[in-house]
Amino acid sequence: MKISWKWLLGLSLLLLGIWYFALKEEHYRITFISDRPPGVIYSHILDWDSYGSNDFDSIHLNSKLPYSEILQEVYTNDSIFSYRWVLKKHSEEETKVTAYIKDVRNGFKQKLQVPFGNNSFIKKNTKSVKNLLEVLQMDDERYRVHSFSDTVVAGGYCVYLPIESTVEAKAKNMLINIATIMEYINKNEIELQGDPFLEVTKWDKERERISFNFCFPIEQSDSIPTNQQLKFKTVQPFRALKVDFNGNYRISNKAWYYLLDHAKNKKLEVVELPFEVYLDDPHVGGNPLNWKAHILLPYKEN
Repeated sequence: MKISWKWLLGLSLLLLGIWYFALKEEHYRITFISDRPPGVIYSHILDWDSYGSNDFDSIHLNSKLPYSEILQEVYTNDSIFSYRWVLKKHSEEETKVTAYIKDVRNGFKQKLQVPFGNNSFIKKNTKSVKNLLEVLQMDDERYRVHSFSDTVVAGGYCVYLPIESTVEAKAKNMLINIATIMEYINKNEIELQGDPFLEVTKWDKERERISFNFCFPIEQSDSIPTNQQLKFKTVQPFRALKVDFNGNYRISNKAWYYLLDHAKNKKLEVVELPFEVYLDDPHVGGNPLNWKAHILLPYKEN
């Protein structure tokens, strides 16, 4: 019997060694729980190189699966670390984020050292993930997303400009093009009939690019002058899931991810083409947290 137990123990250790040194890919794993939806965290990780320059020299994106997985290579000094980020829902209000980290150049060394101590590899990467999380938490001070509700958008006639851009650059492109629309409105003494809005007509989540119409409601009339750059249309009324956003309109897309997450949690069938209504004029200035917008996702028609 003793020989049998020793044999089983030896076999178990052998199999464990084969798994650990030959099959287990990552050398270290870091996990945290966040109360933000997966889309917000996913975008934050993709932007890591814009705020984490003190932690590394550069980042190369190898692959991504929208809102669930990102594979990056982080270059720092003479080291290359592979990061595989996995995002999963932990509860209705929380997201579990796991970073599977591998030392690309010193794999065997890390397999030997990591289980027995807090070496420089562990310290450096723990610090990097901690800094990423701190910036994510600080980001909360720049905006608020609140007050989910069902609503009906009345629709109406509008003059608009079709635009294509990245999601991140949508506000910049609106700012560049607003002069074209306002010059036409002011020149022809056209009275606005409501708040300006944006309607996304195409959203490529893999490339994070959108096509959208930047619209200004006006009264429909046969005497309205035509314009080579601008177009005119009637937006039909529609039911939508709505949330209120306070903050700079440059980052109002963060509310898109809250809406997507809320719809998924509540099993609501929505069209994933956001619609934004801007209630304040950023040109007036002031604290962006006082600016308000309604962010909506249309419901699918039965």
